[in-house]
Amino acid sequence: MNRRRPILAWLFLALAAGEALGAAERGGAATHHPGRGAAVSVAAQQEGSLLVEAATYRALLGKDGNLHSLRVGGVEMLDDRVAISLGSFFYADAPRVLDRMTQQGATLVDATDGTYSVRYRFLSEEIRIILTNSGTGPVPYFAVLAPKVAIATNLRTSEAAAAPANEQWGEVRFGTESGAYVDLVGGTRIWGPWLGRQVWEVSAIPAGGRREIRVRAGLGEPPKPTLEQLVGMRIKVNSDDALVSAGEPIEMEASVDNRSERTLKGLLSLELSGSRSRLTIYSSSPLELPAKKVTKTRVQWRVSKPDFYSARATLSTERREIAKTRVTAGYRVPEIEAPVKQPQGFREFWDRFLAEIGEAPPQFRMALDQRQSRRRVNVWVAQYESVGGRTIYGWYLVPRGSGRSPAILYLSGYGARPIAPPVALAGHGYVVLAIDVRGNRVDKLRGPSVDTYATDGIEYPERYVYREIVGHALQGLHLLRARGEVDPDRIAVVGVSEGGGLALLLGALRNDIRAVAADAPMLCDFPLSVESAAWPYTEIASYMSEKPTMRSQMEATLAHFDVANFAPNIKCPVLLSVGLLDPVSLPAAVYGCANRLGGAKEVKVLPHAGHEGGGGELWEYKLEWLAKTLGRPSVP
Repeated sequence: MNRRRPILAWLFLALAAGEALGAAERGGAATHHPGRGAAVSVAAQQEGSLLVEAATYRALLGKDGNLHSLRVGGVEMLDDRVAISLGSFFYADAPRVLDRMTQQGATLVDATDGTYSVRYRFLSEEIRIILTNSGTGPVPYFAVLAPKVAIATNLRTSEAAAAPANEQWGEVRFGTESGAYVDLVGGTRIWGPWLGRQVWEVSAIPAGGRREIRVRAGLGEPPKPTLEQLVGMRIKVNSDDALVSAGEPIEMEASVDNRSERTLKGLLSLELSGSRSRLTIYSSSPLELPAKKVTKTRVQWRVSKPDFYSARATLSTERREIAKTRVTAGYRVPEIEAPVKQPQGFREFWDRFLAEIGEAPPQFRMALDQRQSRRRVNVWVAQYESVGGRTIYGWYLVPRGSGRSPAILYLSGYGARPIAPPVALAGHGYVVLAIDVRGNRVDKLRGPSVDTYATDGIEYPERYVYREIVGHALQGLHLLRARGEVDPDRIAVVGVSEGGGLALLLGALRNDIRAVAADAPMLCDFPLSVESAAWPYTEIASYMSEKPTMRSQMEATLAHFDVANFAPNIKCPVLLSVGLLDPVSLPAAVYGCANRLGGAKEVKVLPHAGHEGGGGELWEYKLEWLAKTLGRPSVP
């Protein structure tokens, strides 16, 4: 955490405890709750705070705009009485006082200091909180838990730890011995002790960024953590980027944290397997796990072939498996090759298609969206006519008063999930066109949240769904180039997942694209991905198994859209990111394509990331890379 040292300096130089809030401010003992299903009440107090009473909790929102108290079953879950704590708060050089507080509705409250803002929506069993950072740099947000909190449980894995604990958990249940609990969802990690307290943290909300967190309160049985919850295991590669050079062994360290009260006898089983080499190595070793201690052990493997190798670790004790984890290491990754060849007629296929698309911008319409627009950015809902008569919708964002600006075509991911307008990106000075490549509306609610189409028309390249999708993206590029506020010599294509793969295809098909930034790109090395990757590649694998006589024809179709066959023609700078735990965009598939790129490239390796990518830190790096590659935009 970037700001942790100055925060701790504040804490330990400050008094260990402040004055408790008076009974009047707290609204009494807070032992009464409205019945389940009853309405939420938000009542102003004389000193300017707001008292919230709901079915499962009683909360106090101080006149400084921060949540100072949250009582569940009469038990206080937050602590605003130690050092600089305000209960829950932004921290930028000091805890932020959000003294401009307004009640927008019966259960909706906004609080801001002009730079940092919080919107609270109080529901009967939950508080939904939207954090907004309008500052110039990243800022963390904290919740300080009360001393009654005895145990923290990872809501994703059910792993538990005695509080205060230090874990990379963002979705956590904090429980007390009475059974009262509060779930905090949307964070980054927990750490402590902070003067004996547990802290929950939302790290580095980026400048111009927003984050939603949820606070759920309830009463349950007093926590009785299982052995599976009390014993945690991690495994890491002894290399910062988890990449190993030729001739070096793959070395890993397993750490087992026994948080129970007794010594355990365990067995650590390891399985190392390659993505392409089909190598599998097994090993096991007994471990003695002292109570309340972390036990570490190291293991080495020697491999010979360039590949990514995944190690799966299983810990067993008392005749059952109690923990599993996985880590991936790359060996000689610059030498990884994708065994993909251009099919017959590949170039002619794409030449015909580009001629069909032409160079003219599509017919379009735009409507200003006042609700989505911001002080420095106008947001429009755009639509244009594209391939096959389909109407494509997207967000068009223009920084106010910036003149001719560099531009970004932002492509949606697989499944056509709703996309939000990338206001933060436009706030850095870029004109942005963010399109839904399947033609879904971006400004209205729609039916199914996920659309699966990976096999549509897969028997023939001319009918395959990605032919049309590439066309929609090309038309979006033509639209951007025709806009007067866009500098046509400074256009980048950006995408994540499917959008990343499409961005790479466009980088090969158009020599007027200045840069491509692709995170966890799909459409890479279809043979490997169809055989080994997760959904949506499993849809293709299943379809091929249903029609075995058409398999070779389907494989030829996929080769027409495989990034590996486009990569040598991408001459513009490319920024790639790859999560080594990504089950969809497999590291070996991405690197097999990256190693064929014809121009300048940079690959950001994320050892602990899956398909979700690198989050805010990666975006900060990407913005700096775009500024250097396109030329830094002027920010109004």
